[in-house]
Amino acid sequence: MAPRPIDDVPLPDERTIEEVRASCADLGDSPTILAERFYWHLFDLVPEIRSMFGADMTRQHERMADVLLQVVTHLDQPHEVADYLRQLGAHHHQMLGVKPDHYPFVGRAMVRAIRDLSPVWSSSFSSSWILVYEWIAATMLAGARARAQQMAEGGATESTARHKRPARSL
Repeated sequence: MAPRPIDDVPLPDERTIEEVRASCADLGDSPTILAERFYWHLFDLVPEIRSMFGADMTRQHERMADVLLQVVTHLDQPHEVADYLRQLGAHHHQMLGVKPDHYPFVGRAMVRAIRDLSPVWSSSFSSSWILVYEWIAATMLAGARARAQQMAEGGATESTARHKRPARSL
């Protein structure tokens, strides 16, 4: 599941989006359990990135769960979601030091976490999540590359480099 350039990754189709949404439907009132499970798998796969995070992961779990569920909810609005994901990718690259070779591990951890928690998991859902994650990763990497290029050209300042969530939900 190596990251591919955004031009090589198609937008998820309607069936794929519905399967991804169905796999998240039972998270309901406690979506942070998904984030907890995700980070458990991620740190198991790549222990050295644990140092990128603080000791108290509570707020990080909330942010990650919120972002993921907002993206899943709005996958049928790909242009708005893509803008947000590009911002997120730029922020992760610049402020947190996330590298392209981290993305495959993030994808594996994500699929494993959702598999662990979804009572309706199937191989079809796994395939759908891989397709969606490839699109998310490619979009975030496009944002990271654009920010890196902007920084190399001296075009970004501290204020323009910060990640800004859209005023309304995705």
